[in-house]
Amino acid sequence: MGKEININTFIDQEKGGRETELPSLETAIVRTLLYFDLFRYPLAASDLARNAMFKIADEGSLAAALQQLHARGMVVEEAGFYYIGEGKNYVQRRKKGNALAEKRLEKARKVSNFICKFPFVEAVMVSGSLSKHYMEADSDLDFFIVTRPGRLWIARTLLILYKKVFLLNSHQDFCVNYFVDSDHLEIEDQNIFTATELVYLLPTSNVEMYHKLRKDNAWADAYYPNFGLRETAECHPENSGWLGKSLEKLLSGKLGERLDAWSMKRTMRRWKSKFDHFDESKFEVALRTREYVSKHHPTDYQQYVVRGLEKKISDFESKHGIKLAF
Repeated sequence: MGKEININTFIDQEKGGRETELPSLETAIVRTLLYFDLFRYPLAASDLARNAMFKIADEGSLAAALQQLHARGMVVEEAGFYYIGEGKNYVQRRKKGNALAEKRLEKARKVSNFICKFPFVEAVMVSGSLSKHYMEADSDLDFFIVTRPGRLWIARTLLILYKKVFLLNSHQDFCVNYFVDSDHLEIEDQNIFTATELVYLLPTSNVEMYHKLRKDNAWADAYYPNFGLRETAECHPENSGWLGKSLEKLLSGKLGERLDAWSMKRTMRRWKSKFDHFDESKFEVALRTREYVSKHHPTDYQQYVVRGLEKKISDFESKHGIKLAF
């Protein structure tokens, strides 16, 4: 239970220009809206109840805090959605994106079921924009994949080969850019961006593995204390299929160990050559390559978002003469 918030404790800025602090709940609302503003995505009150970065005691306190922020001109309300700034066409854009996501979700579940049949794949979850129920016409279907320990790179290589040969390397319906093995489920980068991506993962198979993933990443609850777990009613059991099981048996021993190590080293050499302009730190974050994890995010979007949020917070504080501190 979060501590009680008195929304009337806000002290008007003094004439001397000294910064004041908003109450914790109002601060959490503003920070949350600023984060989603990076994606031009307005939030309804029900979204804020789940996404606010502060434990919400009841709907009444949230509604009152929103009313206070709106009255001070800090938050814009339009057709039941809230955002900060101009928000040009944000609401219309969101509704259109939500409708398209609804159509693409069935396709994502079918692709996920197919991915599960590959050798050494233990769980598949929808990630990226679709996991947040938003898509644009050119958006990819992104998947977060959990593999058997010691065989991550075989699983990844087979999936990439399938995409290159049968899908002509198309990313739109088959973007597999993040793999971890089931012995290393804790995400190493722990910040607002990775917490968001993590809590929004939509499980499509192996509900037990999804629950273990969330348990091993309990740190994300500090960013999303109201979020809880995603719906798992439509999760199907782990199912490698007859071909996948046959290959698993064939590659269960030393041959599999050597092939997995070779696949990782080959990928590392190729990425080091292709992204030779990345320094060591950037390569580690954007293209993490270890026996138990494969991350392929060459645009380094994580850093863009984290730094973008810092700037939005700073700009908001300067504009309103307040401090967004919990």
